[in-house]
Amino acid sequence: LGGWFGASPEERKRWEAAGTFHSKSGYHRLAPYEEDGDTTDGGRSEGQAVSARTRTRLPPAMDRGGQQQRARRPRLPSWKRNSVERRLGALPTFRPYFIWLITLVQVGVTVYTLLDAGLAPIALQPKSKDELVNDTMSGDPVNVMRTIPTNFMLGPEAKYLVHRGAKFTLCMRKDTALLTRLARDASLENQLRCCQSMQAGKARCGMMDQETCRLAPIFGTVLGGPAQCNASLETCDGGVVLRPCCTGLNAGCMITTQQNCSFFDGYWHPDKVLCRDVNCLGDVCRIPFASTPATPADANQWYRFFLSILLQAGIVPAVLFLGLQLYLGTQIERQIGWLRIFLIYTISAVGGFLTSAIFDPETQQVGASGALFGLFSIKFVELMQKWQIVRKPCTELFSLFIALLFVLALGTTPYLDNFANAGGFLFGLFSSVIFVPYITFSTFDAARKCCFVLVALPILAFIFLIGFVVFYNTQNTSFCSWCKYINCVPYTSNFCEEGFNVLKIKQP
Repeated sequence: LGGWFGASPEERKRWEAAGTFHSKSGYHRLAPYEEDGDTTDGGRSEGQAVSARTRTRLPPAMDRGGQQQRARRPRLPSWKRNSVERRLGALPTFRPYFIWLITLVQVGVTVYTLLDAGLAPIALQPKSKDELVNDTMSGDPVNVMRTIPTNFMLGPEAKYLVHRGAKFTLCMRKDTALLTRLARDASLENQLRCCQSMQAGKARCGMMDQETCRLAPIFGTVLGGPAQCNASLETCDGGVVLRPCCTGLNAGCMITTQQNCSFFDGYWHPDKVLCRDVNCLGDVCRIPFASTPATPADANQWYRFFLSILLQAGIVPAVLFLGLQLYLGTQIERQIGWLRIFLIYTISAVGGFLTSAIFDPETQQVGASGALFGLFSIKFVELMQKWQIVRKPCTELFSLFIALLFVLALGTTPYLDNFANAGGFLFGLFSSVIFVPYITFSTFDAARKCCFVLVALPILAFIFLIGFVVFYNTQNTSFCSWCKYINCVPYTSNFCEEGFNVLKIKQP
């Protein structure tokens, strides 16, 4: 159609006389039959009706090799095609300002994160690290091993992405499983006592179990409760060497030395003696220029639904997804304008992350893959609306299907989210029906498409409402044990777990 609509009136008349027109893909037949004379909207000559007997057989279309092409019966009568042609030609074109802007911001944020955090170790499975550290008051070194997160997509660690606004449910809602675990750990800390151990003539203190305090290599003395573990007291002139250390993304905490805490890449609290006195979730959810939850029960960083769109897991998804976004988005925005694509893009992205937060709340996710699938849904809706005038609609549909499968295959790796992809396509489908302008071929077709809009609008509002209600009030993810393989396939051992800081909080 591009060759026909982009031609001048003189070229169209010459092609009409020959019964063919030329485009980039070759010569194409206009129709098996054409009416004599110039036609108007009603398919009639100037002032008189054209009967079937006055129609003239046109010569068959020829391809570039001179071979006769098989004639295809048009899907629309010629008078309808002329009407559709005029309406399509009258549609305005827009500059893709929104796609240019959002892609530029995403590229800038990606470059900043790489410069600020650097690259995580590149591997398909986690790496381990051994080191001799002093993790007790005895001063004796102990061999400790920890797992180092990796990122084969040439990006930063997951911990850094969470600190910059990645989708992470612990920071976005009051998580009942986390609160139950913290309450259980706090009750266990009631059994800890302040232990004093003499090392190099200095009295070192720390909270630990009474039996551990009296055994080797500490050989300590139990002083009492937490109030006794104070560096300012004469009984602990060597300082309190055991303090709470917040580690991992699941608000984990252990009482250990500062050296051991640094080895585990944790945050050591030098002014506290028990884990129940610190807010480890605040350390995990800290975002620059944003409020930090004072307690785990106050977690409500809803804006992560939007900040996650700007982040990328690494160079690989940035090149693939942002390139595809720029290619598709530029074409679409030229046709529908910045406001419509902005609404569909945002609804698809937020809806995708909402779907991911419901079905897979244990992982952190970033990227605009949900919004990208929203762009795919626009192409699908446009294809369905223009099915009668597209030359090879089945081929277009198959190409779209192959592109979707390619992105879904990438979604089976960590950091990329197939639940967000599926949710983005679903929300994008309904929003595309609402906001994408459409053409009609008859009165019935106009009424049918208008009904689609009236039905899609309440459905979109309903699934958004149900989604947020389920996300904030229903936190049971055990209803689908195999759903995790939709989002991440363990191509290697521990591919989807320890190596990528997957959150693991078991239900009590």
